[in-house]
Amino acid sequence: MTLHHQTFDTVIIGAGQAGPGLASALDGRGEKVALFEQRAFGGTCLNDGCRPTKAMRASARVAHLARTSAKLGVHTGEVTVSLAEVVARKDELIDAWRDGGSDYYENHATISYVLSTARLAGRDGDLFRIEHDGGSMTAKRVIVNSGARSVPPPVPGLDSIDWLDHHRILELTDTPEHLVVLGGSYIGLEFGQMFARFGSKVTIVERADRIIGREDADISEAIAAMLRREGLDVREGVDVESIEATETGARISLAGGDNLDASHVLVAAGRIPNSDDLGLETVGVDTDERGYIATDEHFATNVDGVYAVGDVNGRGAFTHTSYQDGTILADHLAGGDLSVAGRIPTYGLFIDPPLGRVGMTLTQAQDAGLDVEVAITPGDGVTKAVLDGETEGLWKLVVDKTTDRVLGASFFGLYGDEAVQAVSVLMHVDAPASALATFLPIHPTSTEFLPTFYGGLKKAGSAE
Repeated sequence: MTLHHQTFDTVIIGAGQAGPGLASALDGRGEKVALFEQRAFGGTCLNDGCRPTKAMRASARVAHLARTSAKLGVHTGEVTVSLAEVVARKDELIDAWRDGGSDYYENHATISYVLSTARLAGRDGDLFRIEHDGGSMTAKRVIVNSGARSVPPPVPGLDSIDWLDHHRILELTDTPEHLVVLGGSYIGLEFGQMFARFGSKVTIVERADRIIGREDADISEAIAAMLRREGLDVREGVDVESIEATETGARISLAGGDNLDASHVLVAAGRIPNSDDLGLETVGVDTDERGYIATDEHFATNVDGVYAVGDVNGRGAFTHTSYQDGTILADHLAGGDLSVAGRIPTYGLFIDPPLGRVGMTLTQAQDAGLDVEVAITPGDGVTKAVLDGETEGLWKLVVDKTTDRVLGASFFGLYGDEAVQAVSVLMHVDAPASALATFLPIHPTSTEFLPTFYGGLKKAGSAE
């Protein structure tokens, strides 16, 4: 099918988590739709984000359980990990999902799926002009779903080494001898723990005073302590002054005079939106100072007919937020009343055990001047965790006493990523926090702890 000079109702740039669903929804309404993807179907999540990392995390978790199984009366010999086999399993899963999705759209009877770059190139009357590798087309509507990418920090000498980002580290088939991770946030912690469990010596270097600084200090400290107990070297409040290549990898010079000799260096210190090569300026689409496309509660930009969904709009950098963006926009374009305005931040940090998060931290609630009550318990306060012998963790529930509403929760511990979603549902439907005291949970589960947990609420002191 030739696309040159064709006119479409909607052109979607990016086949990540929002784009394909939107394409199918609009096609189902009779629109003529073109879906562009310049790299690989499924975006970051499917190809080098959520799914491949969680496939490898599963292997790392099994290795850890095997090594620590004696406490449950299960004895093994030496536990070794074949990274090549771990990666092969990951690739088999991801390839099947990606191929299934791309085959569906490549062979779609009415949606035009195009592997190509695409960018806005001004207007053709009332239509938007889009340039791509095969020529150009016009469209009544353009939806941008271009995602975000890793950006390296300005460290002298970094370009002298063959550093890894979260894409390339997934391709390693030999376990690094010493992996140094630059950045103690979500990506860095997940990969750091994973590779430590694969058998690498791991050092995490975070320039801020503590890792995952958007969380409450006690949560950050609990996670750092857990990682250190597993053998990771977690260094907080440390700047990297320079890096130089060596015969065996890299030498990293830290502020204060310490040096780290690494076989591999993972840069996990930030991402920027893929908005700089979309031709947005040719039609006047506004971006903020960081490059994120400015949108309203229905993902409309300042230019009528141009929308932005997913990571590129700065309203969330998660698969679930991107997917929901697509759902909301599809509803809006059909005349519905869904909006992003009431969305409550919800996410997970998939170390093991995980951190499930929703809403405000205690610090944020107190800074907002709210009448706050808080319940806090260590992981060994959860019966399910004790039964399974996995008691690392710290659970935290934050409630507004005046309104009887949950403000937020931080559940670091076994199945914390699942239990927190019961709280999330209460928050999203604006139900009273006291409902936690009377609902009937299943025994024995981590979520079962919620009624007891709610009963332990007390007036909050210092967030620190």
